[in-house]
Amino acid sequence: MRVHAVFAAVLVSAAIALPVQAADTAQQTAMKNCAATWKTMSAVDKGKTKYTDYMGTCMKGGSAAAAPSMAMSAKPAMSSGSMQMAAPAGGGSAKCKDGKVVTYKTRSGTCSGHGGVATWM
Repeated sequence: MRVHAVFAAVLVSAAIALPVQAADTAQQTAMKNCAATWKTMSAVDKGKTKYTDYMGTCMKGGSAAAAPSMAMSAKPAMSSGSMQMAAPAGGGSAKCKDGKVVTYKTRSGTCSGHGGVATWM
Protein backbone atom coordinates (compact mmCIF):
# COMPACT_ATOMS: atom_id res chain seq x y z
CA MET A 1 0.00 0.00 0.00
CA ARG A 2 2.89 2.33 0.77
CA VAL A 3 4.23 1.89 -2.82
CA HIS A 4 0.93 3.11 -4.29
CA ALA A 5 1.01 6.24 -2.14
CA VAL A 6 4.57 7.05 -3.23
CA PHE A 7 3.70 6.39 -6.88
CA ALA A 8 0.60 8.61 -6.63
CA ALA A 9 2.66 11.39 -5.04
CA VAL A 10 5.21 11.19 -7.87
CA LEU A 11 2.47 11.40 -10.51
CA VAL A 12 0.82 14.39 -8.84
CA SER A 13 4.11 16.27 -8.53
CA ALA A 14 4.97 15.52 -12.17
CA ALA A 15 1.57 16.76 -13.32
CA ILE A 16 2.02 20.00 -11.38
CA ALA A 17 5.53 20.56 -12.76
CA LEU A 18 4.55 20.13 -16.42
CA PRO A 19 3.14 23.21 -18.17
CA VAL A 20 -0.35 22.92 -19.55
CA GLN A 21 -0.51 23.35 -23.31
CA ALA A 22 -3.64 24.92 -24.66
CA ALA A 23 -5.02 23.72 -27.96
CA ASP A 24 -4.27 25.93 -30.96
CA THR A 25 -6.93 28.45 -31.88
CA ALA A 26 -8.48 28.28 -35.35
CA GLN A 27 -6.32 31.24 -36.39
CA GLN A 28 -3.12 29.57 -35.16
CA THR A 29 -4.02 26.37 -36.99
CA ALA A 30 -4.76 28.31 -40.19
CA MET A 31 -1.46 30.19 -39.88
CA LYS A 32 0.48 26.93 -39.44
CA ASN A 33 -1.31 25.41 -42.45
CA CYS A 34 -0.62 28.46 -44.62
CA ALA A 35 3.06 28.50 -43.60
CA ALA A 36 3.39 24.77 -44.28
CA THR A 37 1.85 25.20 -47.73
CA TRP A 38 4.26 28.09 -48.49
CA LYS A 39 7.21 25.85 -47.61
CA THR A 40 6.08 23.22 -50.13
CA MET A 41 5.63 25.70 -53.00
CA SER A 42 8.17 25.85 -55.80
CA ALA A 43 10.53 28.82 -56.11
CA VAL A 44 8.66 29.91 -59.24
CA ASP A 45 5.34 30.04 -57.39
CA LYS A 46 6.96 31.79 -54.43
CA GLY A 47 8.36 34.37 -56.85
CA LYS A 48 4.83 35.35 -57.85
CA THR A 49 4.11 36.98 -54.49
CA LYS A 50 5.72 38.11 -51.24
CA TYR A 51 5.41 35.84 -48.21
CA THR A 52 3.45 38.45 -46.24
CA ASP A 53 1.00 39.01 -49.11
CA TYR A 54 0.59 35.26 -49.52
CA MET A 55 -0.07 34.76 -45.81
CA GLY A 56 -2.60 37.60 -45.75
CA THR A 57 -4.54 36.11 -48.64
CA CYS A 58 -4.30 32.60 -47.25
CA MET A 59 -5.41 33.71 -43.77
CA LYS A 60 -8.40 35.61 -45.18
CA GLY A 61 -9.49 32.35 -46.77
CA GLY A 62 -9.52 30.86 -43.27
CA SER A 63 -7.12 28.01 -44.09
CA ALA A 64 -4.44 26.83 -46.45
CA ALA A 65 -7.20 25.76 -48.85
CA ALA A 66 -6.95 29.23 -50.41
CA ALA A 67 -3.24 28.73 -51.02
CA PRO A 68 -3.17 26.48 -54.10
CA SER A 69 -5.45 28.70 -56.15
CA MET A 70 -3.46 31.77 -55.15
CA ALA A 71 -0.12 30.12 -55.80
CA MET A 72 -1.10 29.17 -59.31
CA SER A 73 -2.73 32.47 -60.22
CA ALA A 74 -1.08 34.85 -62.65
CA LYS A 75 0.69 37.97 -61.47
CA PRO A 76 -1.60 40.99 -61.11
CA ALA A 77 -1.71 43.47 -63.96
CA MET A 78 0.89 46.21 -63.74
CA SER A 79 -0.27 49.60 -62.54
CA SER A 80 1.41 52.78 -61.38
CA GLY A 81 3.28 52.08 -58.16
CA SER A 82 3.30 48.38 -58.98
CA MET A 83 5.34 45.83 -57.07
CA GLN A 84 7.63 44.80 -59.95
CA MET A 85 8.76 46.10 -63.29
CA ALA A 86 9.95 44.01 -66.22
CA ALA A 87 13.57 42.88 -66.02
CA PRO A 88 15.95 45.00 -68.11
CA ALA A 89 17.33 43.37 -71.24
CA GLY A 90 20.44 41.39 -70.29
CA GLY A 91 19.56 41.29 -66.58
CA GLY A 92 20.48 43.54 -63.69
CA SER A 93 21.17 43.47 -59.97
CA ALA A 94 19.14 43.30 -56.83
CA LYS A 95 19.74 43.71 -53.11
CA CYS A 96 18.35 40.79 -51.12
CA LYS A 97 16.60 41.11 -47.76
CA ASP A 98 19.63 39.63 -46.02
CA GLY A 99 21.87 42.37 -47.53
CA LYS A 100 23.49 40.28 -50.30
CA VAL A 101 23.70 41.98 -53.71
CA VAL A 102 23.20 39.61 -56.65
CA THR A 103 23.06 39.84 -60.43
CA TYR A 104 20.36 38.15 -62.49
CA LYS A 105 19.42 37.42 -66.08
CA THR A 106 15.71 37.10 -65.29
CA ARG A 107 13.93 38.26 -62.13
CA SER A 108 12.32 34.90 -61.48
CA GLY A 109 13.91 33.29 -58.42
CA THR A 110 16.23 36.21 -57.68
CA CYS A 111 17.28 36.16 -53.99
CA SER A 112 15.21 33.02 -53.39
CA GLY A 113 17.87 31.71 -51.03
CA HIS A 114 18.29 35.06 -49.28
CA GLY A 115 14.79 35.89 -48.04
CA GLY A 116 13.59 37.59 -51.23
CA VAL A 117 14.36 40.86 -52.97
CA ALA A 118 14.55 44.04 -50.89
CA THR A 119 15.40 46.39 -53.79
CA TRP A 120 15.75 46.06 -57.54
CA MET A 121 18.78 48.07 -58.75
